[in-house]
Amino acid sequence: MTTILVKNVSSRLDKELRKLKVELGCRTWAELLAKLVEYEGGRELGEDRLREMKAGVSTKWVGRPSVLEDVGKSRRHGAS
Repeated sequence: MTTILVKNVSSRLDKELRKLKVELGCRTWAELLAKLVEYEGGRELGEDRLREMKAGVSTKWVGRPSVLEDVGKSRRHGAS
């Protein structure tokens, strides 16, 4: 089984997560995570949020990036 390590969680958040784990009847942290992901997936995005996401999409990206292209871009960026 895979282990998830979460660091620097505030005591308030830790307390809330433990409380939520008990309320939802989860035996493990993995079960709680699965339920939270399942719940998050059920949310619908509002029209405003969809417009924001569409506005952030670049039209310059025409295909799958390659490692060579990204390395070249980062070197050119660092040289200026």
